[in-house]
Order: sequence, then structure tokens, then C-alpha cells
Amino acid sequence: MVLLDIALPGLDGLEVLQQIKQSDPSLPVLMLSTYPERQYAVRCIKLGAAGYLNKSADPDDMLAAVRKVAAGGVYVTPSTAEALAAALGTRTGTEALSHREHQVFRLLTLGRSVSEIGAQLKLAPNTVSTYRARILEKTGTKNDVELALYARNPSKG
Repeated sequence: MVLLDIALPGLDGLEVLQQIKQSDPSLPVLMLSTYPERQYAVRCIKLGAAGYLNKSADPDDMLAAVRKVAAGGVYVTPSTAEALAAALGTRTGTEALSHREHQVFRLLTLGRSVSEIGAQLKLAPNTVSTYRARILEKTGTKNDVELALYARNPSKG
């Protein structure tokens, strides 16, 4: 099994997850992150992860998650289960973002500029600006400051 963080130095853990699942679909991957479950757990599971766990989880929960995923199971917390159930309905906010929009969203909320994001994702700045406009529309925010606040607490967005 693989224990994979979403935020890797110079890499996007979600892209690494996709690469792992393409090269070995049977390899179980447990995602670990500081990002809120509400925003990332469903996305990770849709991309093939066998579970998602926040780094602040209780050590007993971490051990249970590793054991379950290593044994071929799927590990979800009650809040992830609720998010999965909600995702079956109407997609709103960050759930409505495409994979590329989500990458841009994450980098914007980390304070990256349009040109920095373009360089990192190998996109033209105009393309990044287009993604940014779609993200603002889908999250109901008006600017990067509101977007950063939204990322910290999407339920108030």
C-alpha cells in the first residue's frame, strides 16, 4: 500500500495518485493531508484512493485506516461518508471544479500568482486566468482574498 500526501514539494499528490492508479490499479493508496476532508476526500476517492485521512486524526484511527487499506478495504470517516453521499447529489463549490480547476484553486489559495501557477502547471497565464474566473464563479467568491477565506471554511461560502 502507499501512504500519500496531497501536498508534496514540487508535485501535486492528486496527480501522483492518478499516475499510481494508471500504472498499478490494484495498489491501494491511502491519502493523508492537512486539507479539509470536505474539499479533498471525495476527490481523492473518485481518483482511486482507498481512503482519506486528515493528519490531525487520532493515532488509533490512523492505524485502523492503514490496516484496512493494506488489507484491500476502503477507509472513510463518517464526515467523508457524508461528503460522498452529498457528492452523489448536486455538485457545488469545490466539488464542481474540474481536476485542473482544482489544481489552480489550491495554488491560488496558497498565494501563488497567475504567472507562477502557469509556470508550475505549464499553462499560459491567460489559461490560468480563465480557470481562475471559473473557480470564482463556481465558489461564489469575488476575488482571491474571498477565495482563500472560502478555502478555509467552504460551508460559509
